[in-house]
Amino acid sequence: MLAVPLTAIAEPAVPLDAGQNFGAMTQRVSSGGLLLNAADHEPGMLVPHHEHENAYLCVVLQGGFELHASGRDHRCLAGTVLAHPAGHQHSNRFLPAPGRCVNLHLGDGWVDDDQALHEWLADFRHIALPPHHAALQRLAREMAAKDSAAPLACAAAAIELLSTAMRSPAPRAEPTWLARVIDRLEADLAHAPGLGELARDCGLHPSHLARAFRQARGETVGDYVRRRRVERADQALVRGELPLAEIAANAGFADQAHFTRVFRAHFGVAPGARRRSLLA
Repeated sequence: MLAVPLTAIAEPAVPLDAGQNFGAMTQRVSSGGLLLNAADHEPGMLVPHHEHENAYLCVVLQGGFELHASGRDHRCLAGTVLAHPAGHQHSNRFLPAPGRCVNLHLGDGWVDDDQALHEWLADFRHIALPPHHAALQRLAREMAAKDSAAPLACAAAAIELLSTAMRSPAPRAEPTWLARVIDRLEADLAHAPGLGELARDCGLHPSHLARAFRQARGETVGDYVRRRRVERADQALVRGELPLAEIAANAGFADQAHFTRVFRAHFGVAPGARRRSLLA
């Protein structure tokens, strides 16, 4: 959890113009009154108290952060969709893992011409989708595309995700022990503790922990660890500093062949091809 409460650092809000976000902007797409950007965040990055001129959605694709907004703290992990009204003040600190968010900025025409969307964006909303939800995967895939149809495809993926979020019920409160389990897993993904150890640490029966974790996060503990390992390996690929075998070992894979199978299953491309595309 946070070493310093975000409420303690909530100074006067920094104003951001329409379409602006904190973080390293790695992609930017504009189409049909929609502006989308992908922002990468360093582990532990602190985003100061701020507000946006326009309404927008923040979609957490990798990592996560603690958010202070509307008088309370929110834990936002991969799969989270946050809807911020114009002028909504908030601050956040990223967890000890690289984070990636896609931000959907809606032009005035979108909000003004659609009464249902206008009313929905009038309030702050915190929606938790399963990290592997098809709408999230499609948005991530289209944001990474480079062909001439990419802007149109990104806009379509953004609209699909927006409609999914608008139809989603408010998230149920997560069990109090879940944050502790996530923190333990994230602390050392390459040598993550087993289900029995996690259960003992939380005072739960392993079967209860496994069932409740899947209900709350939409994936099993094992699926979570595998997904986070391959996402962390992808961040190492993006940096381009280490050989594939070392990236595989650091992420906790038995060997490079195992790493390649899991990576291809998750991203639809082999790690070597992913690295070559980044260098192209």
